[in-house]
Amino acid sequence: MRSKARRSAQMVVAAILIIGLMIMSVLVTVYETHSLFLRTRSPVVREVVGAITADFKRALASMLAVATRAYFNYSEFRDLTDRFSSYGMSMYDRHNFTVARQVAKTYLEYWRQSIIKAYGEYGVQVSYEILQLDLSKELGRQRTVYNLMKGYWYLPTSGSYAYAKLRLNITAMGFYNWESDVFVGLTLTVYRKPISVTGQNVTIMINVRQDGSIDYSTNPPSVVGTPYGRLITKGWVRIYYPEMDASGRFTGKWLQATIRDVTYAGMGNYSVTFEPSLPVLTDLQGNQYVPIMVVVSDERGIIVEASTYYYIYFAVQRNTPDALIYYVSQYQSSFPIKKTLTRPSDISNEVYTLEMSSNLSLFWLGQKLSVDPTLKLPPFPYIPIKQIRVNVTLDGTTATLKERPIQYENWTTVVWHGVPVDYPVGLSDPQMDFVKGDKYNTKLVFQVKFPTKNIRKQYVTLWWYDDLDTEPAVYQTQIQFIQDSTHKDVWHPLYDVEFVDQEHQQSRGYVNYYGVAAFVLRDPSTDYAFGPYNLHGFGIYGGYLQHYRPYGTWQVYYQYMRYSWIKAPIRIFAVLNTEYVGSVYGDCGTSPCSNSYYSTLAIVQIVNGTRYIPVITYIYWKNTQSDYGYWLCTEMGNGYADYFAYTAAGYQYKQNQTFVYTYNQVSSAGVLISRDPGILLTHWNNGGTGRAVILNQAAVNLLRSIGGTYASFSSTAFGGLTGRQGSIEADFWPYYAYGFVSAGTFLRYWTVVFSYSASGSGFLNLGNNIPNVWQNAYIYAPMFQEKWAPSIVKP
Repeated sequence: MRSKARRSAQMVVAAILIIGLMIMSVLVTVYETHSLFLRTRSPVVREVVGAITADFKRALASMLAVATRAYFNYSEFRDLTDRFSSYGMSMYDRHNFTVARQVAKTYLEYWRQSIIKAYGEYGVQVSYEILQLDLSKELGRQRTVYNLMKGYWYLPTSGSYAYAKLRLNITAMGFYNWESDVFVGLTLTVYRKPISVTGQNVTIMINVRQDGSIDYSTNPPSVVGTPYGRLITKGWVRIYYPEMDASGRFTGKWLQATIRDVTYAGMGNYSVTFEPSLPVLTDLQGNQYVPIMVVVSDERGIIVEASTYYYIYFAVQRNTPDALIYYVSQYQSSFPIKKTLTRPSDISNEVYTLEMSSNLSLFWLGQKLSVDPTLKLPPFPYIPIKQIRVNVTLDGTTATLKERPIQYENWTTVVWHGVPVDYPVGLSDPQMDFVKGDKYNTKLVFQVKFPTKNIRKQYVTLWWYDDLDTEPAVYQTQIQFIQDSTHKDVWHPLYDVEFVDQEHQQSRGYVNYYGVAAFVLRDPSTDYAFGPYNLHGFGIYGGYLQHYRPYGTWQVYYQYMRYSWIKAPIRIFAVLNTEYVGSVYGDCGTSPCSNSYYSTLAIVQIVNGTRYIPVITYIYWKNTQSDYGYWLCTEMGNGYADYFAYTAAGYQYKQNQTFVYTYNQVSSAGVLISRDPGILLTHWNNGGTGRAVILNQAAVNLLRSIGGTYASFSSTAFGGLTGRQGSIEADFWPYYAYGFVSAGTFLRYWTVVFSYSASGSGFLNLGNNIPNVWQNAYIYAPMFQEKWAPSIVKP
């Protein structure tokens, strides 16, 4: 039994071995057959796969070249960029990387279809997948390539990149699911500290890297560029430097430097010597640099632009006094009493809305601010406006140096009746470059606040995003423009400003202005009209005052060009530019009365987060005219005021001697007139709510130089719909005096309408002292005077 079982087991093992040998023989035969098939088809597969992959990389690089060349200088490379106009590329969208990306995707779809047709006999199926690639090792900061293409420019290390995964099937050869990551890129590092600076030239060191190897051990994959050694033979480098005037101040214009030598030092490093020589600046960390922009291109046409610096830093110094002098009259005495008014510790209404041009000039109410001559600020790089942001401190320490709202405005300089005048013509197109143009010039607008009296300096940093896809920021704002059949208004939490003019003549619930341009302050809750602010007035009509006033249409600017859904975050402009005068009394109908009196250019600003409305005014007299009464400006009261005050200019009374009147005193006079008007005219009610008109010193001087001793503060008691008026008026000469203005007389001044109350944030507590509520306007009057304007100093 045992021998039979042993033989049976041996037969089973033998059978298994024979079957195994037969299977192995079949497998070898199949393998040899498959290997023979692979050997016969592999050269074709390799060639097709290699050709399509290389062609995809070329297509990707070409699209990156188109995008970066258009972004850098569309006009210079128009012979290339215009070839893709049918795909959507245009001069208008040159700084829109979204458009460039869509052009690339459209072209790559054309490329994909062309490949399928070209390799139709092989049954090629081709597609690509858009993935992310980490650039943090390459750029030294957290950045990624996504959505096919990205550009990160304007910093010392910058780059342009494209990345996708190519997928390929060759169905006729049974070749499926092949894929390959395709990456193209160009990275530029500018070493900030120059190698040498002589009286004639500067030598710097740069490093250039192209494409690179992908590391799949990270998620997402990352890349490190390969040193590029063909910049001299295949690519090119340019250097741009900022123009300086004779005083050594940067003008805001950029010029191309003359490169005298480029030497390759290995590992992608190049020394570049260029002219002219430039000053060496030092940043906050003590690092030295020369302010330049460096641009490189490889042989594929991919461009990168880098800057040696990435912010501009300075301080804004408050110069307003913390204690103010004024005088009050003594009963039956010609010697007034000197008083000192100490401002409260909370001065949160002292908010400066500053403008900055591309040449680093800063302005407040159109006045150019003084700059510490030892402060050496680098110029703004040649970059699109949309990249720029601002950080400002709130407490005078860098702990609160955070991003604040910024607004981009489009200004122009025109010769207005022989005098160069700057005025806004809208909000900017954020995709345009921040440079001074031949006709238009963008200004950056931001606010610097001084919430408490112990703060004298606030720090400001202007910086820029490197991402070419950056869009203008959207900030919260409390101002809004509304226009319909009954409104041409800017809403503000403290007041609703209604602009009456040729197209909006009837003020709601008030009077018809017959095309005269003015603005009416209204209660934002009840829509009650406090009365209009009249820009200028001349002559009388029967018993009515200010016969001839500016006539025309306000142009209101409240949204960005191209980005109409982004509203002005800081201020809304209304601009009037007219050659005509009209009458509110209807004697000229709805037509202008004449174009033979004076021209008017007025700029009104409704400013978010403030209590003031600046009105910058230019007046030009075209002909000599004479009449009774001439008014610099007036603010009507519509019967709401119970008290009136003004400060003296110092020609006939003590400077800042203050005169306070009640409505009964005004009504008993009909028109109360008092001489020697100074910087402050104001009226308020028994509830402690007031409005002031604050004049700059130029306006005060004009009152005196034109009106002489007739220059007056006045208040008209009666008029308007209620019969009770209570206006505040600045007169060159009053309604009963006759005078003339000579042809060619030019007036340039500003006024500020300031809203205040008896108490509250930023004010003295005068709730129990209503006759002295004017002091809460007076404590802010200095910030609107030329001599106390803020200054720009070292941080």
